[in-house]
Formats: sequence, structure tokens, C-alpha cells
Amino acid sequence: MAGKDGVSLKSVSYGARLRRSCDASLREAGSMRDPFLKHRVKKFDLSSLDWIDEIPDCPVFSPSTQEFEDPLVYLSKIAPVAAKYGICKIISPVSASVPAGTVLMKELGGIKFTTRVQPLRLAEWTKDDKFAFFMSGRKYTFREFEKMANKEFVRRYSSAACLPSRYMEEEFWHEIAFGKMESVEYACDIDGSAFSSSSHDQLGRSKWNLKRFSRLPNSTLRLLRAAVPGITDPMLYIGMLFSMFAWHVEDHYLYSINYHHCGAPKTWYGIPGSAASDFEKVVREHVYDHEILSGEGESAAFDVLLGKTTIFPPNILLDHHVPVYRAIQKPGEFVVTFPRAYHSGFSHGFNCGEAVNFATGEWFPLGAVASQHYALLKRIPVLPYEELLCKEATFCANEFSLFEHGNVTLTGGTHIQSYMKGPFVQLMRFQHRVRWLLVKMGARTCYKADIDATVLCGICKRDCYVAHIMCNCRADAICLCHEEEISKCSCNCDRVVFVRKDIFELEEISKKFEEIGILDEVGKQMSQNDGYNMHPYLSNGIDHNAKYFPYCKILIDTSPELRTFSEVDVLGYDLNKPYPTLSTITSAHGPHEYSTQSDECTSSKQRTYSSSCPENGTLSVYPLCTSDQAFSTDKLAAQDTDDSDCEVFRVKRRSSIVMEKRCSEDLTITLTENQVLLLL
Repeated sequence: MAGKDGVSLKSVSYGARLRRSCDASLREAGSMRDPFLKHRVKKFDLSSLDWIDEIPDCPVFSPSTQEFEDPLVYLSKIAPVAAKYGICKIISPVSASVPAGTVLMKELGGIKFTTRVQPLRLAEWTKDDKFAFFMSGRKYTFREFEKMANKEFVRRYSSAACLPSRYMEEEFWHEIAFGKMESVEYACDIDGSAFSSSSHDQLGRSKWNLKRFSRLPNSTLRLLRAAVPGITDPMLYIGMLFSMFAWHVEDHYLYSINYHHCGAPKTWYGIPGSAASDFEKVVREHVYDHEILSGEGESAAFDVLLGKTTIFPPNILLDHHVPVYRAIQKPGEFVVTFPRAYHSGFSHGFNCGEAVNFATGEWFPLGAVASQHYALLKRIPVLPYEELLCKEATFCANEFSLFEHGNVTLTGGTHIQSYMKGPFVQLMRFQHRVRWLLVKMGARTCYKADIDATVLCGICKRDCYVAHIMCNCRADAICLCHEEEISKCSCNCDRVVFVRKDIFELEEISKKFEEIGILDEVGKQMSQNDGYNMHPYLSNGIDHNAKYFPYCKILIDTSPELRTFSEVDVLGYDLNKPYPTLSTITSAHGPHEYSTQSDECTSSKQRTYSSSCPENGTLSVYPLCTSDQAFSTDKLAAQDTDDSDCEVFRVKRRSSIVMEKRCSEDLTITLTENQVLLLL
């Protein structure tokens, strides 16, 4: 059935087509469960909704026009209070003079977007009943979607006015559990911004314009060499009645900031970052069935939560004493989530929001924890954490040096920078000690080649910014965290540790941070270990009479012969550049197995390469490409190829890249997409 404006409402033919596509996909997956069918889920008791009144509100801040001048300074000011709640709301003292609809329809030429279909039900979270948003909706302009969403609202409530938020919260959870609505549409992860470029728009001119937020002077993400969609560049989220975003934490535990441009309010639920482990424990033990978890450890639930499709009511968290806070976001208001703060929510009607990530120096300790989780799960990171840490440390050291000479005023707070210095010193000390042990075992050290790419560890996918190892046993590089694997390798003298050309400068910065006195406790904790007890696998292979000293000189072998044995011959990953999706790239230089012409432990023996494939035929890589090429390809994949009614949701910020097993001179790499929706 179509309205007068030509935008069809949810017709019988559309629903039937959707269901046929769904049934076909379910048959292929070996399951016939109807993804729209509501049924009682015993673990989620929604017979009473009195628990809604038990959720306290998050803090709300109303900055003055003067306080509003610098976002990161203001956020740093309120963080000691706001971070305890995981989320907070900031009411902007400045209004946008150009409406979001005008920006999207006129300034951006009436862009069209494809919606996603969200079943309105609860799932058992078993092998046969997981919640998934996997079907493509229809294409709309902003105005078309607005008309459709408003008609759906009026049809249900016989009113176009916003209804009380407490009533809408009850309506949402009652509909999820017992209602007759099968699904809603949600336009999420749309590239673009609804902030106006007009010089007359006061909010658009301000630093709170999300198009420039992540690149502000004190934002760590300014150090990325290229934009990352959804991380450094904002995305739009256009919802309707009961559109929802699932429980999730931001990639790499980053901060997020969401601005509500227009429309009906949103209800947010937030968990403090300090309670993230308790949240994951409740999800692991009381939401997910054991059979869908990938392991037994604490990261098991985190792995499933990364799919960002987990919907469940907050009362189960309250029952297990996990703190939950609520925000009701209205037009003109920002919601900020703090590092490692899980959050979810839903819309009260048609609305348009916009979000982006950012990071300050305070993020680095939690960024290290996130990187460890990614490594344990062997997931390709979205950001090169080690690179950002080293670049921020270098910037801080240079700024401090200029400050000492009276040439510059410090831009960042000393207490904020201290959060970065601790992880940096730990990284440099750890890497130096492992490199020293490897040299004592017979390895050589060489400078990295000048390639504009991030090398990822072949085992855990960490970014190897400072150093990585290559030897005859593996076709790819590995990081310095895999001591057990290294100890089992018999290469010894045929092993090469590649380090950055500025390695000595980085170590000098680390020493300077310790001398300043801020990191005395960090240095004390690390120096209490003699170096052998911390690295038992590697220590067994060296002379224990050798005495280790932090930052002692490790000789670099600059022999030209070693240039043939470098990471140039392994495809690099570039986490600082966007990458094309759904494409195939052929490279003449793939991973190789290495063989030496001599068994003697001499650095002068040149290696030859055989062009055979890795034994398992799989290697995760990011191809190198220009930003323009990547953007255009990604946009095509996002907008021009998702007309299929049974399309699986794509993840914009992360992709899995599989190497086809081919025994030929060239290696073909096929990029495939994760089949999970990324909801913000």
C-alpha cells in the first residue's frame, strides 16, 4: 500500500518478499526458526516493568558559551564526575541555524540511503536462536524516510506529538516481549554529516562540529595518517519508532560523542567502564548459551558482543548488581560515552543523530587493554594502537623540549599526558628486554624498510610499529609477545628482529619520561624483575651470566645483504588507510617461505626465496591503496550493491581478508566482509 507521497508503507508483498528471502537464507544455514517470531524467553522476565524506575539518570551538563569553546578541555573538566557513570549528556548552548534536513537534502544533494530491518523480539542466544539484523530494507531520501516513520508513529498512537519518555520506555520493552510489531527499519552507519558547512551556522562553525572533532589538537586520533570511516569521520543514524542500537562498547574502547540533530528523543542505557568486566560476566553467564561462546575465558563474551547485535533488557544487569544509568537525549543535545562503557538504546520515533569517536591521553591505558583483547581473539585491529602511542609520546617529548626552551606553551594537561607515558615506558622496556634476549640467542637486528604500511603479527594481529621478528619457520612477521612460539623455533642465528630507524630516539624519550619522575613507580615495578623471571621461555636459551641493563645498546646490523630479508616481501597492513571491500587484488610479492644457502650462523649468507604459499593458505592482510580509491570502492559497496533483500549486514570498520591457496608466482587475495551489523 502506498501513501500519497509515493513512499510505500510496509505492504503485504514487501513482507512476504522479506520472509521468503529470510526463509531461503535460514534453509542454507540449516535452521528454520522464524527471525520475526516472538516467543517467551525465560531468562528475560518482562512480566513487570517496575525495574524501569530503578535506573537512575546519568549526569547532565550545561556548559556556558565560554566553556563550550574547546570541547576536549571541557570534557576533561567534567570527566572525573561523568566517567563514573559511563555516559553523560551535554546540552549545547549553541543552536544550529541550518536544519539537518536542509543539509542532507540541499547541501548534500538529497543523498539516498538503504535501511536495515530489525526484528522486534528477544532471542534465546543459543546456537539455534541468535538475534541478527541481516536483511536489507529499502532506499530512501531523508524526507521519504521521515514521512514513512511519522506515518507509522501516527498509525500506532493517533498522534504526532512526542509522548512521555517513561511511557515510551514501557512501550518499547512490552513490544519487544509481547507486541505484534514484527520489525522496524533503521538507517545506520551512513557516511556523511548533517552539520552545515554554512559560515552562518554557529554550531557548524564551532569545534563541536563532529566533522572535525576527532582531529582537534588534543585528540590522539589526529595522528592517524588517513581517515577511518565511523572512527575519525562521523556517520549518520536515522531511526524510527523503536529503532534500536544493541549493547556494545566502542572499537578499541574509544570515547564516542553523539549529537541529536532532530526528531523524537532516544533512550540510552550506559554502564560505567569500571563495571565492564561485571557486565561481560553477566552476559557470559546469564545471557549467552555456553555453546555460542568461542572459549572459556573472560574474552569469550567480548567476542560475541563485538557483533553488536546483542539486545536484552537492563533488569538482568540490575538483578546482578551491575550499575546502569539512563539518558534521554533530545535535539540539540550531545551524549558522550567514556572508554569501555557499554551502552545501548532505542528511538521514540523518527530522528536523526550523528556520531564519531575520539581519544585523549587518558584513553591509552584502556586502549592497551582493548588491544590485548583483540590479540587474544586474533582480531585485526581497527587502529594501530602501538603507532598512536609512540607518536603521541614523540609529540609530547618534542613539545616539552620546546617548553623547556621557552619556545612554546604546553597544549595538553600534564595529568592527561601521564596516562600516555606509563603505557609507553612499559612498551619500550618490554620490547628492549625481549630484543636483548633474542640477540643473546643469536638473532640479528636490522632496521625496518621504508614502507608506508603497518605490519601486523601473523599470530595475534597486533600492529608491530616498533619491532617485529622474521625467521625461516614462518611465512609472516610476528610480534615480540610470543615467547613460547619463539623458544620452540630452531632458527636462532637465522632469525632477524626488525626495528624502527628511530628506535634509539624512542628509547631516549622513554628514559626522559622516567627521569621526569612521573613514572617512578612504573620503572620500579619493571626493574624489580631481573629480566629472566619475566621471560622464562627465552631466558632458558641464553647464558645466565649475561647481565641485562635497561636501555643498553643493542647493535644494529646494517649489512646490505639483509635488505633481501625484510618485511618488504610480506604484504603489509595499512590501518591508517581505508580499504576496498569486495575486491580481489593480485600481488607479485606475497609471503614467502625462506631457505638459506648455508646452515652456518653467519650474517653474510644471503637468503633465497621460494614462491610457495603458506601451509594453511590463509593470511590476513590489508592491501595498500590510495584514500580516493578506497573511498569510492567502499561507497559503491555500501550503497550500490546492497539491494538484495537478504543481504547480511556489513561491518564498515573491520574486514576479514582471506588469501586463496594458490601455488603460482602470484598470490591472489580476496577481501570478504564480516557478516554482522555494526551498530553505534
